[in-house]
Amino acid sequence: MDAENRKLAAAFVYRSIEFFTHPNDPEKIVFYNQFHDRFYMAVQGEQMEQSSIPYQDGSLPALRFSPENSKGTIIVHGGLDSFMEEFFSAACYIVNAGYEVILFEGPGQGAAQRKSNLRMTHKWEKPTSVVLDYYNLTNVTLVGISLGGYLAPRAAAFDERIARVVAFDVSPYDLHGSGLQGSLYRFFIRQPAVYNWIARTAMRWSVQADLLISQWMYITGANTPAKWNEQLQNFSISDVALQIHQDVLLLAGAEDHMVPLKEYHNNVNGLINARSVTGRIFTAEEHAQNHCQVGNLALALDVILDWVGEKT
Repeated sequence: MDAENRKLAAAFVYRSIEFFTHPNDPEKIVFYNQFHDRFYMAVQGEQMEQSSIPYQDGSLPALRFSPENSKGTIIVHGGLDSFMEEFFSAACYIVNAGYEVILFEGPGQGAAQRKSNLRMTHKWEKPTSVVLDYYNLTNVTLVGISLGGYLAPRAAAFDERIARVVAFDVSPYDLHGSGLQGSLYRFFIRQPAVYNWIARTAMRWSVQADLLISQWMYITGANTPAKWNEQLQNFSISDVALQIHQDVLLLAGAEDHMVPLKEYHNNVNGLINARSVTGRIFTAEEHAQNHCQVGNLALALDVILDWVGEKT
């Protein structure tokens, strides 16, 4: 590993520490700043343009990679607790295929959360439209990673400048629908004290539960677990599925530990007004069965690039 790669690896050590640091720990922002500073020192000289896009009372950070003779623009964003810098290598991969790439952080993500105090919103069309306005873009491909598999299709439902949308990977189709899951959500919304007691008990006994629920509350700005649970209901593709008219690519891992495979099929069946719906399930044989194809990201990127090429 050369010196520059060692610097980049060191930056991501701080990212890993930050990720597993409790939101109530004052060291969390210290680790974020260490990651941020070390990352940008490591990538000095790279052909990319940094921007700070005005949004509400703060700003949205963005990175733009512009190759010569671009085939088109692909915008990439993350999900619940991602940083755009995590997608730097993916952006370079896409640029090498001839596409302009724009990475951005919306509310709840990276510096938008930590520097501008912008909290996560399900109304992802709002930050996305500001990014499109800022760069004066039309006919773009929007790729949403992890929870971005909800956020990107949601934005596409409200903005026709997005011509193609990729859910990398799919998100739950209907969190408040029929069945046991929907019934439980509705019960807990009516009984917030019960939900708070259950959640706080779990948080006392499980480090994992404590970190997960606390992270959600930190990112959304919810002051109780019940308030977070109430906000979670908004993140359902079913609410906007009929408004999505673009070409859609749905990716899923056969053994995703976060999103059951049935949600892939629910998304395929629900997007009945899309211009086209293409799906791809990744398997263990491909080393891509996990959430967001961790284990074989290059394969997922190749599938996306091939699809974009077919649809443009």
